[in-house]
Amino acid sequence: MSTVFEITAYDGRRIRLTKVQLTHIIFFHPEVEGEQNRIKEVLQTPDTVIVGATEDTMVYYKFYPSTPVASKHLTVMVRILNEEGFIITSYFTERMRKGKTLWKKFKS
Repeated sequence: MSTVFEITAYDGRRIRLTKVQLTHIIFFHPEVEGEQNRIKEVLQTPDTVIVGATEDTMVYYKFYPSTPVASKHLTVMVRILNEEGFIITSYFTERMRKGKTLWKKFKS
């Protein structure tokens, strides 16, 4: 499976995005096409990270005042397997889902 990118997230965990998943993401969320640099930024410097629907998923959020679909949070959902992560999906949203907060950016 070929990799689009692999980076180190804010917590030191390696996370990758495969071509197959990127194709899947763009099919369901075409507004995310061309946003790979922002996806990396969300993983490296998120505003908030919560536990996803299952304990092996993490949801990263970062707010952008300007996106292809107005001001929104870019969401990146990651599944954790053997202490490494792979991106399941990514999309823009107005609201963050509720869940157990794993990390929150300090605002001065």
